[in-house]
Amino acid sequence: MELIIQKSIKYSVNDFFNKIIYLDYIDGIALNIFKTKDNVLITFNLINNQESLLQNIYNSNYENLQNLEVIKLETVINYLESINYSKKVYLNLVPFRQLQLTEEQNKVLMLEYEKYANNLADILKNSKLNLYLHSVSRDLLDIVRTKEIDCQFGFAIVGYDLNYIDVNYYVFTVEMLNFPLIKQELDLKKEVVIYIGNDYEMSLVYDLLFGSKKDKLANYIKDKISLMGNYPDLLQKTFLN
Repeated sequence: MELIIQKSIKYSVNDFFNKIIYLDYIDGIALNIFKTKDNVLITFNLINNQESLLQNIYNSNYENLQNLEVIKLETVINYLESINYSKKVYLNLVPFRQLQLTEEQNKVLMLEYEKYANNLADILKNSKLNLYLHSVSRDLLDIVRTKEIDCQFGFAIVGYDLNYIDVNYYVFTVEMLNFPLIKQELDLKKEVVIYIGNDYEMSLVYDLLFGSKKDKLANYIKDKISLMGNYPDLLQKTFLN
């Protein structure tokens, strides 16, 4: 079992990149990536149920977001390159999702995704990092996959898009956990990541893998999956000890 630690409000930028990324028991880090109105890719803490905040990010220029703890993706990549960071780097490509688009709105959105993908490719084109890129947006991911980026591509499984997509790895939220499906993907030599967002989800995943709700499938998959979450110390004590 591998542990991937996501940048969250628990740690400042300095603490995360000067302390957390060096923890010997973690296998990589995860960052949420957004595109500003002026086409700057930034990393920012993803907060549940904050659609208005996401809309503000996507409708604002980078210079107008300095009251938030944002940092350019290019700056992060250059830093990780400079220290020869060898662990996994997961980038969650967060789209601005507009539901019930008209045909004209959809064309505009695809153009924005193209800008997103081109900018991402420019930043990552010469990177030697161990990169993993995933998204909940099939459209954004499809465009990014046409670019020359040396990485593993993944899909974050959500309830409103359950159609199959062939990628290198899959990210399951706790609400979307399906052990038979996870076993199927593992048998196909795909990587599987379970994202744990809070204490309740951590407790539930522990019960499913090691505790009262454990079954034969849990024994099969528990050593073959990765866990992604915001709390390295709790994840380590819960799942590695």
